[in-house]
Amino acid sequence: MLLTLISFLFVLSFLVVIHEFGHFAVAKLSGIGVERFSVGMPPRVLGVQIGETDYCISAIPFGGYVKLTGQSDFDEVESEDYGDRDYRKKSVPVRMAVLVAGSIMNLLAALVIFFFVYWMTGVPQSTNRVGLVEDGTLAAQLGFKRGDEIVAVQGKKTDNFDSLIALYTDDNVTLTVRDENGDRQILVPRKLKENEDFGISAYYDARIGSILPDSPAQKAGIRPDDVIVAIDNEPVYGWEHMRKIIEANPDAEKTFTIRRNGETIQLPVKIGHSGEGRHHHSKVPVGRVGYTPYIPNRDVGLVESGRMAVDNTVFLITHTVDFFIKLITGRMSAKLLGGPVMIAQLAGRSAQSGFVSLLGFTAFISVNLGVLNLLPFPVLDGGHVTILFIETVVRRKLSTRARMAFQQFGSLVLLIFMLYVTFNDIMRVDTIARLFGGN
Repeated sequence: MLLTLISFLFVLSFLVVIHEFGHFAVAKLSGIGVERFSVGMPPRVLGVQIGETDYCISAIPFGGYVKLTGQSDFDEVESEDYGDRDYRKKSVPVRMAVLVAGSIMNLLAALVIFFFVYWMTGVPQSTNRVGLVEDGTLAAQLGFKRGDEIVAVQGKKTDNFDSLIALYTDDNVTLTVRDENGDRQILVPRKLKENEDFGISAYYDARIGSILPDSPAQKAGIRPDDVIVAIDNEPVYGWEHMRKIIEANPDAEKTFTIRRNGETIQLPVKIGHSGEGRHHHSKVPVGRVGYTPYIPNRDVGLVESGRMAVDNTVFLITHTVDFFIKLITGRMSAKLLGGPVMIAQLAGRSAQSGFVSLLGFTAFISVNLGVLNLLPFPVLDGGHVTILFIETVVRRKLSTRARMAFQQFGSLVLLIFMLYVTFNDIMRVDTIARLFGGN
């Protein structure tokens, strides 16, 4: 719990500082006064005054803000009365640049993080091979089997499972699947429901990456790089197959057959549990042993790291935009949205997998935050840009009444939206762990 809280605050604080620094830097470069740079929301706790700016930490650790001189949604004073460092004195392009700078900094931060992660740790080897097919799922009904390789989605080649997001947004998705007999086409006739699992998992060896402290795995003597080949004489086919066996046997003692340094050994393991599974809307214990998968990396140089960082950032931007478009048009369910509870849970699990994993998660959230803030929605930066654009087109400033109505409507909708995604979090918080594959 403490690790989850610390990880959540790290991710949130880092992203807020980066976002607000974007506004701050462009404002300073544009000659706009910056009265306050706050990490956290009021009331102010402590800080230091440097020049015109109060750099401070505030009591509520969720968010932050930059207060620019003269930035107000409801001020109708004529521009001739503004000072030279007043936000309202600046041209529309300059004000728009200040507004979008926060999101741009979030996107740049994600790109930089991805670059250093790729350069320092290499790139996980992707796989398009099916490691597990869940009984009773749509994938099982369509004839998927272990060992299949998904080589194309809608005719576009793929070497991983990322493109399967199309199954949640489109009907009649054609998958090209390869096995020992050659290629075959599988038509998925309908899009998946919001909480429906297609029923396949990617194949990875049942090789141990890291051992969590004080876990059943550590107590049993399991080590990193061990390969689990059987549990109680049941042969293990890959990581996901092993995970299913463990989850189905909470608090049971099992004999793990392990391949270590070319030798085969057997270790008794007392499987632990967590109450993260659901059965008929009631929590049930799920087996856990406390290790994470080993996913082999390949080293990449500076140039390839940069190219891959750009490609991944652009990929996330386009898919985030595509997600919101499909959300608005009804092609994707709003129940897929996650909020602060989910972010906290995922941040904690990323931290358990290591600091590099936490950095990757931070970059992912940074892209989402950057794109979200550019949406033409009241309260968000994109909403302010929209107001400036409207005023430029109609060649007059909107009335105070119109601006207040716009902001109040946006605040109400945003509040309802946050309550909704938080409710989604609470309803599904026990399923989030599966995204990271730990056991």
